[in-house]
Amino acid sequence: MADKMVRIGVFYDGNYLYHVSNYYVFHHRYRERLSISGLHEYIRQALAQLEGTRAEYCQIVDAHYFRGRYPTAISEQKGWIRGERIFEDVLMYNGVTTHFWPITDGIEKSVEVALSLEAYEMTHMKNYDVCVLVAGDSDYTPLVQKIQATGTRVMVLGWEFDFVNERGTHHETHVARKLMSSAVYPILMSDVIETQNYGPGAPLSLFVSRAPETYGEDNDKSYWSDQNDDEQQEQAEAPVQEQEVELREGEKLGKIVLLNSQGWGFIAPETGDVDIFFHYADLVDASFDKLRHNNRVCYVEGQNEKGAIAREIRVIGW
Repeated sequence: MADKMVRIGVFYDGNYLYHVSNYYVFHHRYRERLSISGLHEYIRQALAQLEGTRAEYCQIVDAHYFRGRYPTAISEQKGWIRGERIFEDVLMYNGVTTHFWPITDGIEKSVEVALSLEAYEMTHMKNYDVCVLVAGDSDYTPLVQKIQATGTRVMVLGWEFDFVNERGTHHETHVARKLMSSAVYPILMSDVIETQNYGPGAPLSLFVSRAPETYGEDNDKSYWSDQNDDEQQEQAEAPVQEQEVELREGEKLGKIVLLNSQGWGFIAPETGDVDIFFHYADLVDASFDKLRHNNRVCYVEGQNEKGAIAREIRVIGW
């Protein structure tokens, strides 16, 4: 085996990674969150085999994370600051540079363009041997083709899974076939995780351990919960902070009355109607793990095969 050096650049589509990680937390049998350090070590070992060298000669020289972000005032009002800082610490301790783009009217804009421009420019400047893309959208296909035209090989890490929640709602996450077929090294990580030994407790695990060790690493307890039990109790007993809200067309008001650790719950409409089911995938401006009982929300009522379901949920009172 040749002692060939392999320089690696890794680029994360943060929104894609977020949905994948939530699947493993709330719906997969592991009930664990993906580990950034585990992913990086997997990339090194996989490329060592693919490139015909040893893992110690495969080095991640750059890693970049891209995602939309709400303004500080909104994050502070919603109570997201601590959670955002914790995950930023995880990225920082794993050598990942963060890039955030403003979210406007609840829509994440320009992230794909920013990631593509940065990946192409950095590949040219740093002369990566392999550029790794953690993403699933076909819009990245031209980026892959452009990078490979320069002589740098591209690895795409993608996931495909679907599940039916407790209410019977079907959800899917995919990686575009066009994107995978354009890469020299397409790896379907959902298959890798199911068929190989990368689960919790494995010598190389792709999942976060819940046992707290050094602060700032992605096995820190805070990565799983922004508050300890005492703080959660204080928040539960504190009065709900409400704000005036102008309802959009078709929206209704309600309060969260049940939360399930698997990522779903129920909202009690302020009209007094029967409680309505919701799923974390329908949250517009909050992460499920930040929700608490009595949070005031507005939502649009939809239907699925089981009945009424809350869609486009915005949290307006904490």
